Order: sequence, then C-alpha cells, then structure tokens
Amino acid sequence: MTDSAQGFRITSLGQLRMKDAWRLELLHSQKRHRLYWITRGQGRVTIRGVTRGFGPNTAIFLPAGTQFAIELPAQLQGVEFTLPAENALAMPPSPFQRRVTTIEGQASLTGHLERVERELSAHAPAMERALMGYGLLISAWMARESQGDSGLTLRHNTHRLAEAFADHVEGKFRSGAGIADYAQALGVTPTHLSRVCRDAAGRPALALLNERIMHEARRLLRDTDMPAREIAQTLGFSSAAYFTRAFQQATARSPISYRAGP
Repeated sequence: MTDSAQGFRITSLGQLRMKDAWRLELLHSQKRHRLYWITRGQGRVTIRGVTRGFGPNTAIFLPAGTQFAIELPAQLQGVEFTLPAENALAMPPSPFQRRVTTIEGQASLTGHLERVERELSAHAPAMERALMGYGLLISAWMARESQGDSGLTLRHNTHRLAEAFADHVEGKFRSGAGIADYAQALGVTPTHLSRVCRDAAGRPALALLNERIMHEARRLLRDTDMPAREIAQTLGFSSAAYFTRAFQQATARSPISYRAGP
C-alpha cells in the first residue's frame, strides 16, 4: 500500500483482504472517493441499495459519501485507488461502474494507476501536483467511458426507490428511525419499500438498514474507545441493553467480546 499525506492511496485487493472483511463487505460509506479497478475474477458490489455483479476489466467509482459494499473473493485481482474529496479533481458526481471492453481503455486506466503508484513510491518534488494531474486524467477517462449513459450498467427504473432509500439511510441511520419512518418519507408503504429493496439488493429494507447500523457499531467498537452505552446512544438505540441484544444477534458476540478481538 502506498499513500500520500493529501489522501491519495493505492492498495492491492490482496492487501485489502488481509483486513477485517466486514469493513468492505457490509454497507457503509467513505469520506474519500474510491476507484476499484478489477483485472481478474468476479464478485458483487452493492451501490446505493442496488446489487450488481462484476467481472474482469471492470472499473467501479464511488464518490465520497456513497453507500456501498463490495465482495473481495480470493480469486479477485486489482487495486483500490483512494482520492481526496476535492472539487478540483472534477470526479463524477454519481457512481460509475463499467466493464471496459477495449484494449485501449484498459491500457489507459492501468497506465494512469501505475503512474500514480510510482509517484507515491518516489515521493519526488511536486508529487501532490502530479497526483492531482493524474486524478484529472482518470476523471477524464471515466467521462469518456460513460458517454451517452448514466455510468452504471443494468440500471432499472424500479431501482430508483432503492437508491433513494439508501441515500436516506446514509443520512439518518443514527437517528433510530424505523422502516415505517423511511417509507413515509419516501411516500410508499413499508411493504412496497421492502419488496423493491429485495428485488434490487436481495434483502428487505430492514436487513439493509440493520447492516448499515452494524457496520458503524463494529467500526466504533474497533476503532474508538467510546463506551458501548455511548455507541448505543449515537446509533439511536433506546438503551444499551437493546443495543447489546441487536449486536449479538448480528455478530453472535457481545460488544465487549467484539472489542476485545480478534
């Protein structure tokens, strides 16, 4: 893994697999942009409540704040490119997923990423300026690849409700709001919302909401010293006991045991 002080980073998917799987495989969001370049293997990614498969030579771009989860099976090869969430980089405002079928397109993106990695390794003068330049080139590459469409493959009109639900969850999952509250805000019934989510992501709305909450619970337990009762309050649980029961149901471990590791 190579990283810069300003937030540029290149990480192989093999390196990512060495970390806790839940960090990427459960629904969450990141504060920086992410670009995944898959060169070998197959997997699935959930972006804004919609699950899609992907194969070799697939580029997946996730703007900062986008709710997503991605599988990293053992045969998968490629890299994760992390970029700062700066408007100057002119990155697409919406997620981008594209199977790159031309040799020219594949070579162009691979070349840009290899040059980024060399810059990060060399730490030469004006490195940050060069990285910004490569970020702009990658942004231009995505703009060219997505000419004439929305960038996401296999998009279906019925999935727009699932995307709206994911956006609402990302903004409110700490509030303690239930599925009925989300459904009311979206102008649909809870039954219809769950049906659409199941069609789009293979899981009902409640499962998606709980997954997002439990990712944050795991993160706070592993990455902070915040007491479990404060985590419960932060995530909108009515009591620490209720949080403990929900966490045990999701992970088969108590918050105390989970924090202790592994």
